[in-house]
Amino acid sequence: MKLLTAVFAVFLTGCASAPKSVILSPNYSAGQITRLNIPLHVSVEDNRTSNFTIRVLKQEPALYLPDASLPNIVGDTLRQALQTNGVQLTAITSNQFILHINEFAAKITESLTEHQSHAQAKFSIEVAKGSKRFEKSYHAKAQLSGPLQHDQAKVEGQLNNLTELLITRIVSDKELIQFLQGS
Repeated sequence: MKLLTAVFAVFLTGCASAPKSVILSPNYSAGQITRLNIPLHVSVEDNRTSNFTIRVLKQEPALYLPDASLPNIVGDTLRQALQTNGVQLTAITSNQFILHINEFAAKITESLTEHQSHAQAKFSIEVAKGSKRFEKSYHAKAQLSGPLQHDQAKVEGQLNNLTELLITRIVSDKELIQFLQGS
């Protein structure tokens, strides 16, 4: 009986897998769109209601860990894009650029024969240049589907693409460029 209990415990331990980390690595690749010759202090705030970046619906326990490093990853990509477009990053300036991550997640549904991933990202920016203010929101969606269970790398790629798309939209936004270049 003790042997049966021990075998059962080992079996259950083997079946329960630890939640996986989400690995994101977006890379700004649009190149120089404009020449912004301005110093900016850039920060990123995470305003999401849930820190889960990938969520498989109707899956308990959670398959993926919450992602608290997302603001750093998005911030690095934003800084890369701004520097490519001539911004001097500095903490000593009255020019503030704050990016708010309002939503960023891929929700996956799976059945025995297929899966679907619905990803959505919503960013908003607040830019202060002296006493002037500029605010704008950006959002994007992406869908992915395939046979059987989802592939983590493909979903991570989907989220990387959304990040790159929104960052490119931000740095190429004509209203933002005009605001930053104005006196």
